[in-house]
Amino acid sequence: MTSINAMKFNDYSGIMMCDEQRGWNEEDMKIYVSDKIKPCIPPEITEDTGLVAAYGNTGTSTVGDEIKFTIFKTLREDYQNFKDKCSKLPKQYKTIEELSVKVFDIIRNMKKNHIDQQLKGKFGFDALDYLKGSYEENGKKVEIKDKDTISQIHNLITWKDRGGDVKPVFLNAGLLAGYDNKEGFRIFHFSLIHFFREAVQVIYLADGSGYDTVNLLLSDYTSQKSLPERRGNIDRVEGSMEMLSALNTASRRNVGIGGYYNIILFNGRADYRERMVEIHDHRSKLASEIMYVKDDNLISYDTAYALIDKILFKNESFEEVNSLLGKNCSNPVKLKRILRGYKK
Repeated sequence: MTSINAMKFNDYSGIMMCDEQRGWNEEDMKIYVSDKIKPCIPPEITEDTGLVAAYGNTGTSTVGDEIKFTIFKTLREDYQNFKDKCSKLPKQYKTIEELSVKVFDIIRNMKKNHIDQQLKGKFGFDALDYLKGSYEENGKKVEIKDKDTISQIHNLITWKDRGGDVKPVFLNAGLLAGYDNKEGFRIFHFSLIHFFREAVQVIYLADGSGYDTVNLLLSDYTSQKSLPERRGNIDRVEGSMEMLSALNTASRRNVGIGGYYNIILFNGRADYRERMVEIHDHRSKLASEIMYVKDDNLISYDTAYALIDKILFKNESFEEVNSLLGKNCSNPVKLKRILRGYKK
């Protein structure tokens, strides 16, 4: 139960955004703890090469956490080996496309390992043994030829019957977004069900249980843009406002989405250490509330634009922006009622 989203503003900047709700245990209790989109580039790589990226996962939270941790750990080890082979400090490490290939390898290996664990637990052998048609047990070769066993194995490997044993592995998808000095800002999409890695060719992509609602609103927004705008000339404040509004709607309408939002902003023209900025907790909550209030016609579009610009891009204080929201509201009583969850 998730909404993970990414949008490209232009060739050097973009945004990622998600909620934090997670379903918990068989009763599907909800808790607001999930870290669904997370920076995945070790700081030493960013400081040396300017590469910034984040990975977001929808599906099983533990699988997503495993993927994000493994990406970070693998890149740190790989970069150290790469750096040791260079005669001087490298200016370029990987493009986002090359990084997406590495991420897909990590996803593939994770999927294989989890399925092998299921096979070994149930049958005593892994997928490679199945493909060979035999395995060793107590020093003896045992052929795999029982039809019922083969059918069960096939279902575990392909998830053909949509059974629950490997559902937590297959029912995952991911987004990778980031900037490198060679190719600029790019977004890539991954799926463990259909098992693909593909570049996102439109200016945004939404995934997770809230994608239907988000897609309706963002597709309407992007459809109104001219071809030159869609190719990379989206106003960063306007695009952020549209994504916030879409995620707000998904949060109201979809039982699997809620809590505070995590917002990650990318700017390839900033200094290396400032190319990626996270907006979370109270600041992201205030940004979402600004759009709630704007969509209820309590503040003007221009006021909402200025406030979102201040809280997301100009790093102005929470207290100041929150105060300006109240001062510019046409109906302060209704504002408080809306933000406290009262019905209209």
